[in-house]
Amino acid sequence: MDTLAPVYSINAQCRDCYKCVRRCPVKAIRVENDHAVVIPEACIYCGTCVETCPNRAKMVRDDLKAVRNLVGARRDVVLSLAPSFASEFPGVDPARFVTVLKKLGFAHVRETAIGANIVSRRVGELLARNSAHRLQISSACPVVVELIQRYYPRFAAYLTPVDSPVIAHCKAIREEFQEVPVVFVGPCVGKKHESDLRQNLLYAALTFEELRRWLMMAGMDDINAWPPDPNYHLPGDGAYYPIEGGMLRSVERNFHVLSPAGELQPMVLTGIKTIQTMLETLDPKTLEQPVFIEALACPGGCVCGPKTQVRCVASGMLDILRHARQTLPDDPVTKPDVNHHYRPQAASVKTFQEEDITATLHALGKFKPEDELNCAGCGYDSCRALACAILSGNAEPQMCVSRMRQIALKQSSAIDRALPYGLVVADKQLHIIECNERFANLLGDATQLAYNARPGLRDVDLMRLIPFPQLFRRVLETGEEIIRQTVSIDDRLFSLTIFNVDVHEVIGALILDVTETEKKRRALIDKARTVVTNTAKTVQEIAFMLGRNAAESELILDSAVEMFAPLDQDNDR
Repeated sequence: MDTLAPVYSINAQCRDCYKCVRRCPVKAIRVENDHAVVIPEACIYCGTCVETCPNRAKMVRDDLKAVRNLVGARRDVVLSLAPSFASEFPGVDPARFVTVLKKLGFAHVRETAIGANIVSRRVGELLARNSAHRLQISSACPVVVELIQRYYPRFAAYLTPVDSPVIAHCKAIREEFQEVPVVFVGPCVGKKHESDLRQNLLYAALTFEELRRWLMMAGMDDINAWPPDPNYHLPGDGAYYPIEGGMLRSVERNFHVLSPAGELQPMVLTGIKTIQTMLETLDPKTLEQPVFIEALACPGGCVCGPKTQVRCVASGMLDILRHARQTLPDDPVTKPDVNHHYRPQAASVKTFQEEDITATLHALGKFKPEDELNCAGCGYDSCRALACAILSGNAEPQMCVSRMRQIALKQSSAIDRALPYGLVVADKQLHIIECNERFANLLGDATQLAYNARPGLRDVDLMRLIPFPQLFRRVLETGEEIIRQTVSIDDRLFSLTIFNVDVHEVIGALILDVTETEKKRRALIDKARTVVTNTAKTVQEIAFMLGRNAAESELILDSAVEMFAPLDQDNDR
């Protein structure tokens, strides 16, 4: 767990659902020991995995403690506030918001829209003066910049050679306040990576989520209850930047001021998938006139960034428009040098021999093209992509759902065959979900023929096969299981156990033919009873004889006593 990276994983909370692998646009996820972890050197910091993960196993680095320590130690920290605050905190008076932010400890609060104005001016100049470049892609979104530099490096030359709005703003702040630390607050995860790269200008980037937590901790979440800041003034049309076409609105104005007769073909692309499709299909050499593309990673724009509470694009856009319409076109007074050239930083992509890929596919049970389901259950778009990910060490064979299902079925089938019992599982309508062959054999030739025609007898009505459905219904209704009860079918005896798989919903039964065993048991009982009876008779006869002998002995002794009794009486005289 690399908590220093802007996005990191918590292995203990990962439930190997592969949802993050499936949704990651660049597959910057490695699965190790059934846990999905972010690959920092491949990540573009879009935050998709964070939003996707159902168990909060993907997290965004928390910089709140570091920023609180900074404002506690210094009194000159400046806050750059993203213009998307208008949609994140709808209905909040900006001047009152500035007051609250200063109460948190910031010396000054400026809107990042000022930096956006500077960027728009510079981009307009470049487009007006350099018509040789047929394609320009905005560099305002740090996620798009990372995407192009890492995965589409041939387009890096087409990124507008201008700093992002927040870096431009930091440079303007430095010109106004000299060497002061600057903190950014906004909806973007990518800004945290940007602060890591340009820490000499941007100390840290907080998300709106972190800011909300800070306001709550400070007891200042009721923003409109505070008085307005008397020094607040509206920024220029850079306030439109958080929505689709917002940057174009500002850039086009600057372009036509500098080149009234110039031609510009502007377009807006939002969403990483859309941008990827454009980068994979567009050939800049075929463009007949200059094209400027405003590219934003988040569908709808920054207003729907990964760390916002906005869930309705339309309402978020309306909030931005409501705030931005109060502003006026602004030619920035401060014009720092915001030139910045973006160079390719191609991510390492391993290639593999065809025989290695084929061997891996065979290990996954894919021996011919029709075996390759490309179901995307593993998170990859094709079985070949999974095979390559396994070879690169980013995936594991058990991620293949169809393969694991095949293995499970084989293991289950082997267990079913080895069981001495007939096994059947049924739903609450007593329709068979599955059964083994031994179950069919126990119920006679007709059932066995049906099983041969339809292995498993799925959806067959169990009540038509067994004469004691009431026992199954009793378990379904009461939930009380039946353990080793003897039942009869025709002239045979069976040991029946009915158990709950899902109480009141699914039950299972184990049936064992105990006819021969029962016959032997009863024969043994009969023999035991015969032995007991005979023994009792013998005992009775012995007792009778002993009793008779005892009686005869008693009579003889009594006679002897009577014979000698008179002699004893004469001697006594």
